[in-house]
Amino acid sequence: MRIKAVLRDSDILAMTPGSKERIIATARKNVDRFVNWRSLLKVMGLKFEHRLKMLDELKEQPLHIWLAKDADQHVIYLSEKDRITTDEDICAYMWQ
Repeated sequence: MRIKAVLRDSDILAMTPGSKERIIATARKNVDRFVNWRSLLKVMGLKFEHRLKMLDELKEQPLHIWLAKDADQHVIYLSEKDRITTDEDICAYMWQ
């Protein structure tokens, strides 16, 4: 599977690391993309050990979250639709 780079911009990076605003902005920037979960958390200003904070902050957002593991990578897919809209062949678990 092709894992894409996590998208970010200067506005996101200027936000307080780990803040709700930065978590939501980073998630919205990466909708409909398979990305490495550790890399996404890093841009959000979180460590992998604090991944539940990301999930808690996003649970009220109109996003569907799929979690998967591809080889040794933890992968995440965020979408506003209730399905994965890509041709990638991956077995993912819909968390929300």
